[in-house]
Amino acid sequence: MNVIYKHYEPDQGFEEHQAKIYTEASGLPTTADEIRTRLNSQNRDPKAIRYALTDKGEPLAYVQAIRSSSNPGRVYVSYPWAIPGCPAEVQEKLFDEVVSYVQEHEKPLEIASSFVLRSKIADKQIQFYQKKGFVEKERIYWYYSDFDVNEVSKQEITEELNRFIARLATNADIDKLIDICRVDPHMRRVFPTREASVNYFRDRVLKDGHAVLLFENNVVVAAGAPLRIKPNHPVYDWKEERIIMRFTAIRPGYSAAMKRLLIEVARECLSAGWSEIPFRLHFYFHTGFTAASFLAEMEGNIQTFEAIFVHQSNHGSNSLS
Repeated sequence: MNVIYKHYEPDQGFEEHQAKIYTEASGLPTTADEIRTRLNSQNRDPKAIRYALTDKGEPLAYVQAIRSSSNPGRVYVSYPWAIPGCPAEVQEKLFDEVVSYVQEHEKPLEIASSFVLRSKIADKQIQFYQKKGFVEKERIYWYYSDFDVNEVSKQEITEELNRFIARLATNADIDKLIDICRVDPHMRRVFPTREASVNYFRDRVLKDGHAVLLFENNVVVAAGAPLRIKPNHPVYDWKEERIIMRFTAIRPGYSAAMKRLLIEVARECLSAGWSEIPFRLHFYFHTGFTAASFLAEMEGNIQTFEAIFVHQSNHGSNSLS
């Protein structure tokens, strides 16, 4: 088989190739548009995203690397996703070349790889990482609880909460949304560049609508937006439809604004006609304790999501081939 190797280039069909390979290999659906949005928002290095194609331009496999936004010094290198029948040596070559590139140009303290445990080839992925000298370090879990939007919308607006003014965000509020995310300790790590945050709010949040801003004395103290999640979503593997907070940003020192924000978001859900859909509050956490996996099996409100593997002897200078 004649194989051609290429780096990522925008608008050359690589997003479509990647969507086809990932969906077919993992059994988890994604689209070229979702991949395109993600690549644009994360400001990836094109040379850290590599593809294997047949000499007729048909997709075979790909690997991509990205710097961690929450763990300075960590770089994630993906599994070498491939269509059935792709030669194993092609996958090996892609993975090893991207790892070598990352070691040379990023000089990471830690090289890691993560994958969704619902992937239909999860066992094969684990075997691949172990062969490459990786060990499982931790898993990512979702913790969630459901609420009735009707009940949340009727929560009392106490004197403490009444000091906040709420309104829907518009395209003219992009700077306000970016500013509140910059001061929120969690959200400030989400967007690598200002352009990425502009793209997210302009092309996704404000395009869909329903984003809520909270003010005190003309200063934005909180922002958030609801999002409907259909059953069997590729990220949230829930059997029934739910509403979630697609993002939440709170100015430090204004924790009380969270309750008022949830009330206003619930009211917006009612205005959108989503009164019958449960409002699911959730957050993720990661831990290496095996007790968490046991609890995820026993408790209905904890869901195992991803596994994170790290190389045993990384620190940026060791060969993984």
